Amino acid sequence: MRHTIGQLLEIVYRYYPRGFGGPDPHQFWQDDSHGEQTEEHARLVAARIQASKDERWHAMRRRISERFPDMPLMNRSLHLPAGGYDACYSFTVDLPNAPDRRTLWFHVSFLAPYYVVYSYRMIDLVRPPVGFVVRYGINFSISRSALGPDLVLNPDDERLHSATVTRHELTFDLAPDERPCAMWIAHEIESTFGCEPMPLEVGSTLVPDVVVGMRDATIYDCLFTIDRQWVEPSPPESGAVVTLDPSSLTERFITVLTVLRAHYQIGILLDLPRMIQQVPEPHRQSFGLYWSASTDGFLHKDKMLEELARMRPHDESPKTLRAMAAKRELEALVASWDGEGEPPAAMVAWASSFLASWPVDSVADLRADLP
Repeated sequence: MRHTIGQLLEIVYRYYPRGFGGPDPHQFWQDDSHGEQTEEHARLVAARIQASKDERWHAMRRRISERFPDMPLMNRSLHLPAGGYDACYSFTVDLPNAPDRRTLWFHVSFLAPYYVVYSYRMIDLVRPPVGFVVRYGINFSISRSALGPDLVLNPDDERLHSATVTRHELTFDLAPDERPCAMWIAHEIESTFGCEPMPLEVGSTLVPDVVVGMRDATIYDCLFTIDRQWVEPSPPESGAVVTLDPSSLTERFITVLTVLRAHYQIGILLDLPRMIQQVPEPHRQSFGLYWSASTDGFLHKDKMLEELARMRPHDESPKTLRAMAAKRELEALVASWDGEGEPPAAMVAWASSFLASWPVDSVADLRADLP
């Protein structure tokens, strides 16, 4: 290493402002655009544009493609001429006939004389599902332990018990068949740019007071790219979440989902004005929402009444007034229910009528009456 960590931090601070960003648990919308108005960010954008014009970068890619004609090289830095993203040149080389879809990644920083090489692999594994999701107006998630004959028509369906999950593995420990290609390209990088590989223990060092991508930044993030969660040797395995078609569900569960969808729809409509107000004005027209909720497949009277009691209007638009009326109607139906078994027919009929008479398929539709 030709630089100490302290010297690398000095380089980082020239291009990344301190004290900006960071997740706020009390804010629905996280606005990190203020950091883009700084002198440091302007310097980074200029460095990206200048780097895109460096003929050494283009010539090196041509030499690598000529040396490995059977290994497709993909330029991952097409955004640099516009000044967007990353602090490095990035490219990948696919290994032909690799059973686990391996790709070699190369990042060459243009802020400091260092590069990194790693292998990215996608491995298909059969695992028991960790959960399920039903797309029913809202995406309802269901835990594996909750799924049973009350919820699905065929509990023995093999698709409920095993699923293929793709494991994405990033490792700096290259396999024997990856090393010849990687070593040749690394030599090209070193001779072209006069740089050296950055050790993991250096690259993973946290940069005090700098946040990128809503997380604390590392030297890797700042001198290369934030598009990777830098780990070694690989992230932990996770199971698959299986999507269930509503046709595979019991009629009883469908009635529960119908009532829950109406219940959550009311809450979304009443809370939307508050959420919109947190979004900076330039982003409001493109603002979108992802609606999801979890369920164990049953209605819980006390919980529903508690949630309905907390719902408050934030404006007096026609849709908000309609939502308040619907809230009172549903509240009366839930209060009169004994809380046992499946939802009563009157509650299901009301929920079905509510959803059918008020089709809200997009945030733009919900936003139409907002100031």
